[in-house]
Amino acid sequence: MTVKARWLYPFRGITYFLSNPRLWPRVILPFVILLLVTIALLILAFTYLMPLQADFLIRHSWPSWIAYTVSVLFTLLEAALGSLVVYLALMPLWEDALFDAVLRSRKLGYIIDAAHGDYRTCINGVLASIYIIVFQSTVLLLFQVVTLIVLLPLHAVPVVGTIIYCYLNGWVVSFSKRIHYDVELCKKNVSQSRKYAWEHRVEYCEFGAVAVFLEMTPVLNLLFFWTNVVGAALWVADEIDEARRQDRIASRTAADHGHFGSQYVTFHSYGTSSPGLPTEPLLAGHTYENHGGGDNHLPPQYQYQASPYTVHQQQQQYQQQQQQQQQQYQQHQQYQQQYYQGQQHTGSGHY
Repeated sequence: MTVKARWLYPFRGITYFLSNPRLWPRVILPFVILLLVTIALLILAFTYLMPLQADFLIRHSWPSWIAYTVSVLFTLLEAALGSLVVYLALMPLWEDALFDAVLRSRKLGYIIDAAHGDYRTCINGVLASIYIIVFQSTVLLLFQVVTLIVLLPLHAVPVVGTIIYCYLNGWVVSFSKRIHYDVELCKKNVSQSRKYAWEHRVEYCEFGAVAVFLEMTPVLNLLFFWTNVVGAALWVADEIDEARRQDRIASRTAADHGHFGSQYVTFHSYGTSSPGLPTEPLLAGHTYENHGGGDNHLPPQYQYQASPYTVHQQQQQYQQQQQQQQQQYQQHQQYQQQYYQGQQHTGSGHY
């Protein structure tokens, strides 16, 4: 499957999410958890914090009705801040879970399995989550505020101001949607991911502009926030499928010309113009669609490791097959000659 225009992926994320009910619990569960956390924080805040704040204000000569009114407002604000902290801490994890679920639905679970159990990847994932929390809550907010102020006169012009606003914010949104894949699955650090995103800022802005526009839609933005994650995962999945397709073509071409290599899928690094893809060696002949079933309970790179000796063995096997075929051909020629000689001898004796 070829990679489509990037601006289509947010819309594809909507249709893919709605047509795959298995993804719905990964969106419903965060809403339920946040609702329960908010209710619990409100109960705790009104039970313990509000009386303390009201007593403090009354002791400092505030009228009772003003003290309780201000205490209620402060309590609501404190509960909201607590919910925001929980949201910022857990939301990247929920986004990653939805992203991984989409990759598994596209039969790319071997990439996720390969990253599990890696200490370095785990540390990078934690650092990436912290980075995203800080990045989204500070840099993204400041950037959006600055662009809003700068583009404020353009908002008087219908459509144009909104388009420019979405496009300028699109790169940041795309980067935040893909950093889980870059850092935790591709095993790149945050600076490499950011560098690659900036080198491909046109594609990132193209995807992000539509994503920002959808997230600006009232009420529906609660859904579009998640479907944009699905769209980013589909974008990545298409890149991987395209890389595998190109590798199969290259492998067939090399085989037709008698060249032998490691027969492994080529995943390009971030130093090239190709999309960043997993660096783990994956056997090209492996049945990706059946991965995880039967005896293939481990990722391909843990089942089989390429080595120069293995490649040399393949070359020797090919040469042996060629020699066997040549010997069989020579034996067949000898049998034919013996048969014709016998026929000629029998015919001449009968005459």
